[in-house]
Amino acid sequence: MQDDIVRLIELQKLDLEILKLERSKAEVPEALKKAKEKKENLEGKLANLTAIIEEKEAQRKLFEEELKEEIKRLKQTQARLTQIRGTREYQILLAEIEEIKRTNKQKEEEILKLMEEIEKLTEEKNKIEEELNKITQIFDEENKKFEELCQKLKEEIAKLSEKRAQMAKKVSSGILRKYEMIRQKKGGIGIAPVDNGVCEGCHMAIPPQLYIEIQKDNRFHECPHCKRIIYFKRYYHQEPLEEPNLKEAKASS
Repeated sequence: MQDDIVRLIELQKLDLEILKLERSKAEVPEALKKAKEKKENLEGKLANLTAIIEEKEAQRKLFEEELKEEIKRLKQTQARLTQIRGTREYQILLAEIEEIKRTNKQKEEEILKLMEEIEKLTEEKNKIEEELNKITQIFDEENKKFEELCQKLKEEIAKLSEKRAQMAKKVSSGILRKYEMIRQKKGGIGIAPVDNGVCEGCHMAIPPQLYIEIQKDNRFHECPHCKRIIYFKRYYHQEPLEEPNLKEAKASS
């Protein structure tokens, strides 16, 4: 029984170390998070700007095509003037020409305005692309660091897992199954020491009679609160030696 407790304590240490490494592997560094967030934000802005520019470019091309057709119609209308004999019909045709010219001028102004807007948007797009290139480089560097760290952690986990597998073989199958079941339910901790009548797994006081029983160290017990396997701490963990008081030592000498 005592041997199994010792092995379970060692197994628990390995499990907690593996759990710590697994969490480190899953925890994305803050620098990488920020770089990713900024990168995605800039990519969103760039995509939005690109869509607006494309829309305005399409509108500009449409207006230019319309203007091209209107200029063609203007020339045709102006050519008809030479064929008109009646004053009234002549005046109507002149008014039509003036209206076409006015419309064409508006269309030219709209095209010019669109071109100016496209130019400004393109400048903004170029700045964002430049900023995105920089942050992408930072992101790639941070991501590479994280991948290298993950690989290192993976190797450490593999070593510890192998060591754990060897240790687990030395624990009695029944108590090992119980430990594994508790560990999975209790955040990775399946066995806990008891000191001064308190379970260090859940920090709850255990009944006095149970505290007396675990001190006998002759069978397995579980905490009535957290259900973890418990043992008397002072039997399995050496108390650290107190450092001598230098002042008192000098005074006594």
